[in-house]
Amino acid sequence: MKRWVLVLTERGSDREGKRRRIAALLVVLGGLIGSWGVGSVLASDPIGYGVPIWPFADTADRAENALLTQIVPAVRANLPLDHAGVQVLRRTNAYGSAFWTLRLEVDGETRCREVAVGLNVTSRRVDC
Repeated sequence: MKRWVLVLTERGSDREGKRRRIAALLVVLGGLIGSWGVGSVLASDPIGYGVPIWPFADTADRAENALLTQIVPAVRANLPLDHAGVQVLRRTNAYGSAFWTLRLEVDGETRCREVAVGLNVTSRRVDC
């Protein structure tokens, strides 16, 4: 004959569940703070970091990136620039790369950028 017995057990204090929830909350909070920090760094110079896309770049940044894309072949070939809105402030050749400091007029703003052209093209925003 089968005998059915109801067994009641006392649940533990659920400490493990609380710890997991707190750990998950800390991981999510750390991810949000980290992504905010990375985003603010990328937004400081989106062209220099290679991310001229929304949400990091505004319309002036995208216009500046388009202008630099047109200028880079002339800088690689060391040709004079005859592009409207671009002024060469300084040219330097060192370590097998060409360093050009340019003043760019984009969307009503004046921006200065140092462009280094070697095997790769890199640039950074500088003061005018």
